[in-house]
Amino acid sequence: MTFGDVFMNAERVFFRTIEEAIVAIDAIGASNSQMMATRSVYVNVLIRQVPGNFARLLKRTYNEVGAEVAISYEAYYETEDAVTDMIVMGSLYQHREARRILMDNQELGPLIAEIGAVVDTAHQKPD
Repeated sequence: MTFGDVFMNAERVFFRTIEEAIVAIDAIGASNSQMMATRSVYVNVLIRQVPGNFARLLKRTYNEVGAEVAISYEAYYETEDAVTDMIVMGSLYQHREARRILMDNQELGPLIAEIGAVVDTAHQKPD
């Protein structure tokens, strides 16, 4: 049998919660669904009016962990006094890793706390 002889059916899956991801991962017989689930739930966070220097640092850190942050052209190219809205995009795992890296940064503390508050509630089961 060759690879081309095998029937395949691909479809997109989206997990809103860790619990949903664990159930799906367990259903295929994988072993470590707890750890993998945090890598399968994505949260995008919109933050408004961030000083450009903070936005660039956050973008660099998220890129280091394989995630992404969208910021304005002006902030990216260090235009003086740039202020930008930003969209922080990543899995729960990537958000946690970025938070761990930046947790001792006093200047970014409030921004990290805002992102964390959204991320921490976004993946919980609705009541």
